[in-house]
Amino acid sequence: MKTQTNQPIKLKNAQRPLILAIDIGTSSTRALVYDALGRPVKNLMHQVGYLFTTSQDGGVYADPKFIVDSTAECIDKIMEELGKHAGEVKAVGFDTFWHNLMGVDKSGKPTTALISWADTRPRLVIDALKQKLNPEEIHSRTGCVIHPSYLPAKLMWFNEEHNETFIKTDKWMSIGEYLYYVFFEKAVCSISMASGTGLLNQNTCKWDEKVFAVMPITPQNLSELGDMDTPLQGLKSTYAKRWPTLVDIPWFPAVGDGASSNVGTGCVAKDQLCIVMGTSGALRVCWEADSVIIPPELWVYRVDKKRFLMGGALSDGGNLRKWIVSHLGVEGGKKGVDKAMNECKPDGHGLTVLPFWAGERSTGWHENARGMIYGLNLNSSREEIVRATMESVSYRYAAVYDIFNRQNMPIKKIIASGGGFIDSEVLTQIMSDVMGLPVTQSGEQEGSARGAAILALEGIGSVRNAAEIPMPLGRTFNPNTQNHEIYKAARERQNNMYNLIAQRWWEKGM
Repeated sequence: MKTQTNQPIKLKNAQRPLILAIDIGTSSTRALVYDALGRPVKNLMHQVGYLFTTSQDGGVYADPKFIVDSTAECIDKIMEELGKHAGEVKAVGFDTFWHNLMGVDKSGKPTTALISWADTRPRLVIDALKQKLNPEEIHSRTGCVIHPSYLPAKLMWFNEEHNETFIKTDKWMSIGEYLYYVFFEKAVCSISMASGTGLLNQNTCKWDEKVFAVMPITPQNLSELGDMDTPLQGLKSTYAKRWPTLVDIPWFPAVGDGASSNVGTGCVAKDQLCIVMGTSGALRVCWEADSVIIPPELWVYRVDKKRFLMGGALSDGGNLRKWIVSHLGVEGGKKGVDKAMNECKPDGHGLTVLPFWAGERSTGWHENARGMIYGLNLNSSREEIVRATMESVSYRYAAVYDIFNRQNMPIKKIIASGGGFIDSEVLTQIMSDVMGLPVTQSGEQEGSARGAAILALEGIGSVRNAAEIPMPLGRTFNPNTQNHEIYKAARERQNNMYNLIAQRWWEKGM
């Protein structure tokens, strides 16, 4: 597979129009500029990092005002750097992480913190929710399981555990909607963001009536639905004065970061599987269709009204590597983790790890799942724990890939995206060895931001279809057959442990 990385180009060489892309993630907000060919423009990127607060009871949350202010700061810096070229930006593309939720009152002030997909506190209402909704039936319509990540559980939890706050709340929305409310005094929820809530019927693109029949809210408590054909224009006076060249251009509603990531890496057909490791992990296939039959073992969301996204999600990815660095004292960050892994042979440690530090989504969606390391002895080294933990994450990716195989998906290319893979040849090679298949690193460092830019280019008619934009590719890693056999045995060991613990503990609520 030919290598074609998406290197930044000088502004003078950029093909117009320019697109401002905003990417709100779980660890930072960034703003970048792309040209009409989906190429990043050199020196036009600004990033503000932040940390979500975590609590012993499973809370993962942040201050929405800080994220809005951080986003505005990023835009300020980009406009300042563009200078006289600021007027060449003709649209704003936007993505944010899926499944986040916050409340606002009638005056538009936040009533809650911003709750992440990783917040597991809503697990307290899962049993009650399953009594009210048939899990299989709901999944077949919404593409989402009954799980703390999704809004049905979050909303019921807020109502039951924080009822005073719930009563004060007029609207429930994602951070992208709230940011547009601040900038425009109007919140719009894209079909893409709505598709990841567990409240939307994936085939009708409307709120699901059966879900709302048991919800403590109505659709009137949510933002107006929109899509890539309903951008906003006309900033509030405060922001119009701040960014005058952005006032009259279209600002497209925020799409889910997973959707924009597939578009940004070029994986927009059924034979292209995008595997991603950012803070969390995912495997996704994107394609155009009028309708979809939702398989029981995978989720289904949307890029927009014309494109579906099918896949599996892992709650642990880059966050687990970060945990290794901070809690095991591994020096050198990502490179230090790679060095530690290189000091051990494949599955040469005798350890079995269930990598659910942040809980489990795919494959079993056990709301009570937690991480586990089995097999430690007095001779176990830090390096062995590091290797075993990161290998265990790769096994979970492979478990989701097995589900794709059972669906007879015609996958021909596997593209590894996100910093977890792009920044680690060691981990990408492990992934190839575990799956027994070639894995090609994406040539795009900022897949989600690039995808938001490409969708904006579609929206203004500069690009007819995202598939026309070249797929940026990096190095291809081919599997070591001997290592693959070793990992097959290790995966079986993990699977046996998984089934035992799930049946004995998680499914009993222990």
